[in-house]
Parts: sequence; structure tokens; C-alpha cells
Amino acid sequence: MTRKRSLINFRKTIFGIEITENGVQSFGKSVKIGPIQFSGNIGRSGILGSVAIPGTGISKRRIKLADLPDFNTPDLPEHNSKPDMWSDNE
Repeated sequence: MTRKRSLINFRKTIFGIEITENGVQSFGKSVKIGPIQFSGNIGRSGILGSVAIPGTGISKRRIKLADLPDFNTPDLPEHNSKPDMWSDNE
């Protein structure tokens, strides 16, 4: 299902938190150590990182560091992979 497009686009980053007209999208932080800049970003696609040399345009982007768990899966018996430890079926 696609989202309805809005007439006015809004995107603002405040203290590393990216806010759009649809709400909070991601959190990011950059750290510069010497001539190299490391960036991390937590969003819907997981935890991503990048390494860059500022001012040159040289960078390696979208380094997948980890996946975030799916919080939309309900805690129903048909979604659990482990058998019920209190059942009488042994």
C-alpha cells in the first residue's frame, strides 16, 4: 500500500532526528576523527553507516550494520516458533 502524497513537503533535522510531514523518520549522528567522518543512522531500514572524507565527495554509503526487529508482528500463538511449555502434549 502506498502512502498518499502531500501537497507540501516538510523535512527538518533537529539534533540528529529527521522529522517529515509523516512524523519522525530516523536518527543520525556523525563523528569526525582526523580526516575521516563516520556517520550512523537508525531508521526503518535498520542501522546503517557510512565513511567519508569531507570536502572531497569520496564516501562509502549505506553500510548495513544491523537489522531492527519487526515490532509489528503480534504475539499470537501462530507466530511463536517455540512450543508452549505448559501444554499437556508431550
